[in-house]
Amino acid sequence: MSDAPNSGPDRPSDSGIADTGSVTLAPHHRRLLLIVFVACLGFEVLFFVLDLVVNHQRGAESRAIRRIFNTAREGSLPSWFGVTQTFVIGSIALLNFALLRRLGAATWRRTGWIVLAVLFVYLSMDDGAKIHERLGTASKSFELTSGAVKAYPSYAWQVIVGPVFLALGLFMLCFLWKELKRPFDRFAVVLALGCLTLAVAMDYVEGLEDGYALLLDNFDWSKGAVEHFAKSAEETLEMFGMTIFLVVFLGHAMRLSPVTVVRVQGLPPE
Repeated sequence: MSDAPNSGPDRPSDSGIADTGSVTLAPHHRRLLLIVFVACLGFEVLFFVLDLVVNHQRGAESRAIRRIFNTAREGSLPSWFGVTQTFVIGSIALLNFALLRRLGAATWRRTGWIVLAVLFVYLSMDDGAKIHERLGTASKSFELTSGAVKAYPSYAWQVIVGPVFLALGLFMLCFLWKELKRPFDRFAVVLALGCLTLAVAMDYVEGLEDGYALLLDNFDWSKGAVEHFAKSAEETLEMFGMTIFLVVFLGHAMRLSPVTVVRVQGLPPE
């Protein structure tokens, strides 16, 4: 009778570790994911409404109070929410790395999650400190990049940092497509990346000299209102994309957790 290293009830098989798509979440885990999604979406809609009522329609007399709810402005409550949300996503990506490391999963899986953790933590810092915008501004004075930046019709950061973000987005898509086994999770990742891509496209239009000419020529809207709500919609779209990543990453961590319990404590999964 052979003593196979992966046999017996106390040890999960290699295929069990590699394929978390077959793990069914307990009802209370699914409820938690739904609560997280609805809560984040509710805050995002609330911020958009407060921006409209309190800020744009001057529901508050004080300009300082209006700025608190200005979705298009850095240093506002919606901006804080977006930065915090992105940092939490990076923390959950780091948790997935730790779980896979405990499980002894393949190196490519652990490497992928640590790259995503660093990426989302950086994005939270970038949102808070406007790093990519300031890099774009600084590039105008660099001899190596000034020519390309001046020839570009929109914001300079898209020339300097845009290719890096594009490469990281493609990496994220390829890695998560291989890592996530459930079709719904894969669809959610594509939707989230689509939201972020659309937000960048809206940012490109915003940076054009006459980006909103079509709207201004065909609708009785002021230029200030169009510019503001285009920016507000862009920021809301980014937050919605991040909400999707948050739910997908958290759900993946929950699917890894029962396998961790089997490995560490020798208990059957829920």
